Amino acid sequence: MKKLTMSLAVSAIVASGAFAIDTSVGTISGEIGAYTTSDSKQDAGYTMGSASLNFETKDMSGFKAALGVMANGKISEENDGDYDGGNSEDAVLNVANVSYSTEGFTVIAGRQAIDLEWIADYHEAVVGVVSVIPNTTIILGHTEKITTNANDGALSKFAKIGTDGANVLDVTYEIAKTTKVGAYYMDAPEVFSAVGAKVEAEVSGLGVVAKYAKTSEDTANTPNGSIMALDLAYSIGEIALNGGYIKTGKDNGIGSISALGDNINPLDSGELSNGSARVYGTDAKTLYVGTSTTVAGFELGALYGTTSYKGTTKDEDESELNLTASWECKFVKNLNISALYANISAESSAGDSSYYSLQAVYSF
Repeated sequence: MKKLTMSLAVSAIVASGAFAIDTSVGTISGEIGAYTTSDSKQDAGYTMGSASLNFETKDMSGFKAALGVMANGKISEENDGDYDGGNSEDAVLNVANVSYSTEGFTVIAGRQAIDLEWIADYHEAVVGVVSVIPNTTIILGHTEKITTNANDGALSKFAKIGTDGANVLDVTYEIAKTTKVGAYYMDAPEVFSAVGAKVEAEVSGLGVVAKYAKTSEDTANTPNGSIMALDLAYSIGEIALNGGYIKTGKDNGIGSISALGDNINPLDSGELSNGSARVYGTDAKTLYVGTSTTVAGFELGALYGTTSYKGTTKDEDESELNLTASWECKFVKNLNISALYANISAESSAGDSSYYSLQAVYSF
């Protein structure tokens, strides 16, 4: 599923897109899209349409209100259940919140977009962002329910998180313009708790991001999880290069930490039976390398990764190649067209996959 990339610090501005329509009472924005995907090896695929509409009021002494709805609909599918397994929502009210902002402080209450290390998509939550301390951003929040952000797949209702929701404390400190450090704590009572840390730095043009997180599982007889990730990025002229290494816990992979969303897996697919990525499997070790550039207005990318993980009876391996292309249409303003080709070589040939997707999105 397509991940949301809106930062939490500005998630109150859900309707202020680049092509938003200003009115006397607020701002309207949205998108209309079409998406198709087909897997030649698995004989599966579907075609769908999507639409979203958002409205945000003008600032009223620091207060704002926002509403947003997204709707997806199946056009066709190769096999019954390829699109949604027979269980999806036609439309979801994904944004419905009130926010208040003053210098150094913002609070948002209601359905909203969140994009943190391990909290993503749309949440029914209360979130506060505090930046009164120099070079420091503190995020405190409580989320009760979650639903995915998907203009390339079926929608679902907001689902309850555990019995009492989840709490988060996230702190980021900017040591210098090229160096940031962060730490966070998450707690979903009777499900799991987790601590994590992150370092971002740039050294002589080389971007370095290092991350670590560890869970404490609340379910009896469930081993704790962990993940370590290192990503390196460097540009040579118009060509961007990146690569990295990801390692998970030996007994239970990443545990339950991805239950609220994730932003670490660099690959498009490679899924276990429970829906989580191979990258997050038990005792998984992933190496990946990628490149991207722009040619004649097309943004082109390639990414290759290989993952070794603990299988049912033995250690297993899987490799994946992703090729991407994106084009901002010169003839129809605000129309973006993107394509993906992915090839997965699994431990067993029955798990091999070779699929493509094509998406067109018009934004306003």
